[in-house]
Amino acid sequence: MCFLGDAGSIHLQRWINYFVQAGYEVEVISFRPCEIKGTKVHLLAHGRSGRLAYIEALAKIRGLLREIQPDLLHAHYATSFGLLALLSGFKPLVVSAWGSDVLVAPKESVFLRMIVEQVLRHADALTSDSAYMSERMRELLKGQEQVLKTVTMGVSKAWFEEIPEGEKKEFQILSLRGHQEIYNIDIIIEAMAQVIQKIPQAKLVVAGEGPETSALKTLTSSLGLEKSIDFVGQLPHAAVQTYLNESSISVSVPSSDATAVSLLETMACGSFPVVSDLPANREWIDPEVNGLLVPAKDAPALAQSLVRALEEKELREKAQTINKQRVKDKAIWEDNMREMEELYRDLTR
Repeated sequence: MCFLGDAGSIHLQRWINYFVQAGYEVEVISFRPCEIKGTKVHLLAHGRSGRLAYIEALAKIRGLLREIQPDLLHAHYATSFGLLALLSGFKPLVVSAWGSDVLVAPKESVFLRMIVEQVLRHADALTSDSAYMSERMRELLKGQEQVLKTVTMGVSKAWFEEIPEGEKKEFQILSLRGHQEIYNIDIIIEAMAQVIQKIPQAKLVVAGEGPETSALKTLTSSLGLEKSIDFVGQLPHAAVQTYLNESSISVSVPSSDATAVSLLETMACGSFPVVSDLPANREWIDPEVNGLLVPAKDAPALAQSLVRALEEKELREKAQTINKQRVKDKAIWEDNMREMEELYRDLTR
């Protein structure tokens, strides 16, 4: 099989690694160079941009597919790799939507909406990682029958089973999302200025990097929060578990999202989730029961929820039990990937 997507993405790498370890012959076509054990990554026009890069990429993709002759092509992200896969003419084609490609892009312009609609209609099968996103894809299909599976990008069984029991740092809050505008890290920092007025010992650990990192550090300094906020950079996956295991609360307030792996990892590790009130999050979080939901861009409301979560230890402990069981029942990665194996088999028979 051949995957068309960003080889540097940890989410695509997990997908690839599962099928390599299951004994499949896998090759990858990507704009970003990356070494992935057990597979060959074919590089497109790295370092170029604009229409010319896509025209050159399409020609190279067609040539690579003739050379590789895969049984199946699976494109990840509808508006870029999905479009290239569609234009390649290769069949059978699976397209996976990742979030903004179907939740945000179609609202940005008529042109982008047309692209997404065409990609979804001409694929042989589609996947998303949340019921809400699947519903949105059905709307874009406008009644056309299509194979569409909701496949959660869950927590690996080994990762889940390795989570140690232990005490958490009672006043530590963790942010794991990237430093892009959509994730509203600035709102979290502004909320912390209010949190420490009521709970001075509260600490925020900000993981991740991105185009807004410098501005976020400047904001932290301007609010006098250097002693309360620690920027730790991009974390390797093992370190993500370490920080989640020691953090009482994990906060994530993007303006738009599908089912975030970081939310599932938060739940698995028993860190209390305070997240945006979005449809995809409501699939996992029952407000006041196993987490708190807040408006995405409301710093005072977020501060109030963080203070409540810090103060109510009983609520956090109750949520731990619920969340670990919910992940075990619905979000083990290998269980969900076995469903994809069945889909691949159906398409290649």
